[in-house]
Amino acid sequence: MEPRVSKPDSIRCFIAIEIPEKIQNIILEIQNKLRSKVVGATWTKSGNHHLTLKFLGQVERPQLSRIEYILSKIAKQNGQFTIEFGGLGVFPNWERPRVLWIGLTKGESKIRALSVSINKGLNELLYPIDNRFHPHLTLARFKKQVNKLNRPDSFREYETLATSGFLIEEFTLVMSELHPKGAIYTPINTFKMS
Repeated sequence: MEPRVSKPDSIRCFIAIEIPEKIQNIILEIQNKLRSKVVGATWTKSGNHHLTLKFLGQVERPQLSRIEYILSKIAKQNGQFTIEFGGLGVFPNWERPRVLWIGLTKGESKIRALSVSINKGLNELLYPIDNRFHPHLTLARFKKQVNKLNRPDSFREYETLATSGFLIEEFTLVMSELHPKGAIYTPINTFKMS
């Protein structure tokens, strides 16, 4: 299937779980509560939230059909499950945070298993296996080191923030176009799970 996207011979892609609008609205509320505590952050825009299962990078267009075939097989081998977001964290650490994220309070083992299946399936196309997978949803990014207001103590009152659970029925191959005003994500194909 030819993606509904622009002209280059290769496109920047990743595989993700798209977040329902109801959950995106809860995430937006969480972001709004955190804004006063987080200085110097660029917040993920509403509508751009997703849970990345694997980043592929630049993919040659002729290879897309092979990737889609493999992902279709993986989807049929994995059942649907429920996840719930909750708990805040940062990458790489609280001393030099670059990314503020919300993790999972439910369904983490299922997400990890799906990620392992995707990694193994795409390894035959020479995509390296990523053993550092940490399921999360990015809330904000920091361009420079943040100040003391952003240390863990500032977040204690927000540790219990969580979304309601939602059913994961599919995952999506997504094109990512980087622009000065932010990334634009375009679904290429969606894969229904059994």
